[in-house]
Amino acid sequence: MITVKDLHKSYGELRLFKGIDLVVRKGEVVVCIGPSGSGKSTLLRCINGLEFFQQGEIDIGGIELHSINRVRPSRADDETLRKVRRKVGMVFQHFNLFPHMTVLENIAEAPVRVLGLSGKEAEERARALLRRINLEEKVRRYPSELSGGEQQRAAIARALAMRPEAMLFDEPTSSLDPEMVGEVLAVMKGLAQEGMTMLIATHEMDFAREAADRVVVFDRGEIVEIDTPERIFTRPRAERTKLFLSRVLRR
Repeated sequence: MITVKDLHKSYGELRLFKGIDLVVRKGEVVVCIGPSGSGKSTLLRCINGLEFFQQGEIDIGGIELHSINRVRPSRADDETLRKVRRKVGMVFQHFNLFPHMTVLENIAEAPVRVLGLSGKEAEERARALLRRINLEEKVRRYPSELSGGEQQRAAIARALAMRPEAMLFDEPTSSLDPEMVGEVLAVMKGLAQEGMTMLIATHEMDFAREAADRVVVFDRGEIVEIDTPERIFTRPRAERTKLFLSRVLRR
């Protein structure tokens, strides 16, 4: 579903990725862990076309992104990015809901504007998604009237309204109070059980253990190792993985 090949990414003289490779299979849940600043979020943003890269290829279900994105995108590049974003939904740390729109309007907007659905069709789709995440009673509320957990669940519903083939989650619980984390992770676990392809950057180690098919460990722009959750958390091979886990699991 998602293939990253020989990806290089720099910020001026600072080189982050020096040729990383990753494959996410259809229906697979891959969770990226590692220290802050190690490249997890940047990889997701490259896959969704939000960050340009200098070298390498990214293939999303047959749609190819190349290093041509390092310069100002051409019209052809813009069309490629639109195709990618129809195929892959993304959920961010800070929700990014439109503050002047109700929950229902936030979810229905893109299917009307991008997919060409009628207002009625988009609203029906939005209401079905809100029922699925237990937010149906909040349809007329504005984001400011929701808790952080409710806002993030609404953001997930907004991404799902486009009927993506895969979902990217960039630290989806990092901005939430601890008591709200569980309700967002429950929605994500439900998606995993339904077979949604997901690539997730997170600091939630328990979630990585429970929901991932494979765990990818990042450190300083490199993929240190990739394996099953059981292997990563009980018998990691790389010293940098052992050091990272010894720090985060002590907390």
